[in-house]
Amino acid sequence: MFSTGHLLWIAVSAALILGGLIAVKARKPDLRQVLKACLIVGAASEAVKVFSVMNILPMVTPAVAGGEIAYIPAGQYSPYIEMAHLPLELCSLMLVFLAAALLLRDGIWRERLLTVMYITGLIGGLMGIFLAYITSEFFTVEEYFTSPRVWQYFLYHAMVVFLGLYLGFVRKNDISLRSLKTTMLGIMILDIPTFYGNSIFSQPVYANEKPVGLVYRTNFFSSYVNPLGLVLSEKWQWMAYLAIRLALATALIALMLWLPSLRKKN
Repeated sequence: MFSTGHLLWIAVSAALILGGLIAVKARKPDLRQVLKACLIVGAASEAVKVFSVMNILPMVTPAVAGGEIAYIPAGQYSPYIEMAHLPLELCSLMLVFLAAALLLRDGIWRERLLTVMYITGLIGGLMGIFLAYITSEFFTVEEYFTSPRVWQYFLYHAMVVFLGLYLGFVRKNDISLRSLKTTMLGIMILDIPTFYGNSIFSQPVYANEKPVGLVYRTNFFSSYVNPLGLVLSEKWQWMAYLAIRLALATALIALMLWLPSLRKKN
């Protein structure tokens, strides 16, 4: 399941996360300094990703030639980023959360946002590191350490996990099981639009004006395709998956909200 290159980057990510936690323990920066540093790292990472995956493609005009459709260059070019790289995953949304947390004043709404950031940072970041989709594009150890995209991907997710751990276990916080209702509501507000977005960004094939298949699909928040890769061919199976997904997410989030309280008791 894990290639040598992937395992090495898991180890590098763990070292970076541990190093970051040791640094904040020693230097004791305030919350705004940590948020600003993470935002800078995240913005730089997103810039590297954008320029790494961007293609400059010609504008073309479809035309029929010899009974077949041909695409004639129109003389203009445009940047293009594939839909899979759009910043609509949990980890990518952390950039928006960081900016909002810096703009909000201290208070209940900021604390609710920081709690969601703690949850999504750990869940999304750890899933990103261990279930890295990028591993399907690289095979040798050399490829893993010479591609800017691999560096960008794992460094960004290491930052996201570090931030989650910092928010939950280093800074003084009010995270507890009392936050479960509002945290689940926040997660659901982020999650529900993906059911529409995944269909909008996927590319169907039609026959007799009816969709019969997909040539490309998106899976933001894993709302359409489960992380284990189980084949769900019936609607009831997909609905059952969503129910199990919600139950597991609720249990996991409840556990994560409870864990910071142990630190306060010690």
